[in-house]
Amino acid sequence: MKDNNLYGYNLASKGTRFLAHLTEGIIYLTFAVGIYFILGYPVRELFDSDFNLSEIGYSAIFGLIVGAIFYPIFIGNLGHKIFGLKVISSETGEDYKKSTEGAIRELLKQVLGYLIIPVIWILWDEKNQNLYDKLTKTYVVENKTDLNSSDI
Repeated sequence: MKDNNLYGYNLASKGTRFLAHLTEGIIYLTFAVGIYFILGYPVRELFDSDFNLSEIGYSAIFGLIVGAIFYPIFIGNLGHKIFGLKVISSETGEDYKKSTEGAIRELLKQVLGYLIIPVIWILWDEKNQNLYDKLTKTYVVENKTDLNSSDI
């Protein structure tokens, strides 16, 4: 039987992590479509283009920016915040809230997402970690602050 309690936190479930990632992706996609619309480009171009290696570079830059902005504020990304999750160090249990740490974690998440295996790693991992979680030595856990804020 696996232990879902680490450093006083409950591990985020696979399902909650998936929903957080999906919700975050929908928000970013909506933002991208809005930018295309505002700039007057046909939105169809956003979806009809063939894969290009430069897309990995854009994803890397996007990951760096998102991680650097959101981790100091939310101790995770936008999806984590919406679903009451946060990222902690697997070595110390401390909040993973530095801009550089968040930027690297989100960069790995974006770039490794193109390879698929690192993203579905979570399906068989005992600690509900993706490969980028293992590389950055992190866990995604339920944020006790968000869960207890209604108790006030």
